[in-house]
Amino acid sequence: MKNTDKDKIVVSHLKDQAWNEDKDQGKLRWKYIVDSTQSMSHGLSCGLLVLPPGEELPLHHHSPQEVYIIRQGEGLLLTSLSSKKVYKDSFVYIPKNVDHGLKNTGEEDLEILWIFPTDCWEEVEYIFKEK
Repeated sequence: MKNTDKDKIVVSHLKDQAWNEDKDQGKLRWKYIVDSTQSMSHGLSCGLLVLPPGEELPLHHHSPQEVYIIRQGEGLLLTSLSSKKVYKDSFVYIPKNVDHGLKNTGEEDLEILWIFPTDCWEEVEYIFKEK
């Protein structure tokens, strides 16, 4: 079986990835870690989201399922019906099309790794709930 460029192991480091921001989304910022727009990868995408204290990623859903891994801080995983406390080393599985969001309730940045079964984050259409 012949390997292609997409079949090569990719190693990247957080410090080498650029920060992204969208002022319409408040003070949150993110980095792409494994993403086909940044490296030769396919089938999975992963990034780091940082929510400063008091900031929130509002309720939303999208068609791909998702995994969160909490690297630092504490906060609330928001759903349409309830909220659950998350903190360092929490793992969250989010089924496709299920409303969810995050709020930093701590005193330090809430850092979340996200993982999607997509080639890149740009393939994920976020549909935010009306307030």
